[in-house]
Amino acid sequence: MPDTALPAAATLGASLRAAREAAGLTVEEISADTRIRGTLIRDLESDRFESSGAPVYARGHVKAITHAIGVDSAPYLDLFASQVGGIDEPFPIPTPPPVIPAAKGPFAPPEPLHVPTAARPERRGPNWFAGGSVALGVLVILFVVGQLSKPTASAPPDFGITTSPPASPTVKPTPVKVLTAARPTGAAMQLRIAGGNSWVSVRTPTRLLFEGVLRNGMTQSFADTKQLRLVVGNAGAVNVVCSGRTLSPAGRRGAVRTFVCSPTGIVPA
Repeated sequence: MPDTALPAAATLGASLRAAREAAGLTVEEISADTRIRGTLIRDLESDRFESSGAPVYARGHVKAITHAIGVDSAPYLDLFASQVGGIDEPFPIPTPPPVIPAAKGPFAPPEPLHVPTAARPERRGPNWFAGGSVALGVLVILFVVGQLSKPTASAPPDFGITTSPPASPTVKPTPVKVLTAARPTGAAMQLRIAGGNSWVSVRTPTRLLFEGVLRNGMTQSFADTKQLRLVVGNAGAVNVVCSGRTLSPAGRRGAVRTFVCSPTGIVPA
């Protein structure tokens, strides 16, 4: 720990500055260590304590600065108490020097002669309101003169000829076409396998379209102008859509089912 002996007859601010310089520290380093602003540290080193706000805060700053320097804070706090006073009392408010009135009498210096000057005329800006009113009045007068100078429109002469409004053309109604739903022209079937595999056979009245195993997740579509014959080996895994009719699923799991798909729907065979 550095020497804690205070300089003889030194103030608190000079003692703090001497201790900091002896420790080889700058104000910025002390500020970074204590979180006290550098301006407050410089004020304390110059014996200006009012910037700390109150004696109790200034005393706390002195204690934190001495700890950061590494010296015993007790002598500096004692010097603070003797120099500033109690921490419960506010800093004394400096009183301004008294104002001494000038001497009066025969030996007083003569007062300077004050000659009043005429006040400068007040400078006023342009009166925009008055100018705008005059311009508006001129515009109104020009408008009235223009209206009076227009020639009066005279009615056309009546020669005894009467005219009739043109006849409106006759609109013929457009015939409304009645749309009828087209009847299905054939059998359309879609198979979707879900939840397992299934053996499937699809025939038309004249030929075989498909026969084999469809695996889980597969989709197949078939069509014929008349009808389709469907045989499934695992009805629980087959979903059938035929001409807008749906079988989901086509039966129990593991059951063998036979269906006929026609343009009107699907029925068991």
